[in-house]
Amino acid sequence: IEALPGFAAVRAAAERAGVEAYIVGGGVRDALLGESRGDLDVVTEADHVALAQALGERPRVHGRFATATVATPYGPIDVARARAESYPRPGALPEVTPASLADDLGRRDFTINAMAVSLADPGVPIDPYGGIDDLRTELLRVLHPRSFIDDPTRALRAGRYAARFGFALEEETEAGLRRADLTTVSADRVEAELRKLALEPDPRRGFELLDAWGLIELAPAAGETM
Repeated sequence: IEALPGFAAVRAAAERAGVEAYIVGGGVRDALLGESRGDLDVVTEADHVALAQALGERPRVHGRFATATVATPYGPIDVARARAESYPRPGALPEVTPASLADDLGRRDFTINAMAVSLADPGVPIDPYGGIDDLRTELLRVLHPRSFIDDPTRALRAGRYAARFGFALEEETEAGLRRADLTTVSADRVEAELRKLALEPDPRRGFELLDAWGLIELAPAAGETM
């Protein structure tokens, strides 16, 4: 974990800002898989803007979601205030409130993305939802039954992760995913997720999974008939 690009810089910034902070999400996941990332996500229960300013000049602050993005030599680093989310209706953008790290991990999409590592004590990952076990067994699992109702774009993200890592869907996760209603989400958000999938090393596999799950309908390839 400590070998992640930017880890030492973020730890030094947290010390300068006098805050406790954590690497969360994909950076932890990829480090456990033996891979590296070009960007990091950082969460603090304290002043995230002060941490962002200690990390780099002129961070871009996004007030509605209590986040900031800092350009660094290691790539962009997202710094966020630990927060809880509530959804006024299915598919709506979440309303966020300051919360604990535990709450912040609990709002995430899949167990493999709901882990954290303390910058001050990085020895043992914080893993309240069994993400490490799911990495070992190569499973994608949501954190709660309403996950795809609150945010149906998580179903599209499942296609991206399943294609990238070759993971299977946990049984209840697959059942919820197949019921995801993408009509509750704006077309822009759906398109953004599909564009991210298109940039994957094997996008075809991801799109084929989404088609098989009934989330999108692929046009037949040239020469194929329906």
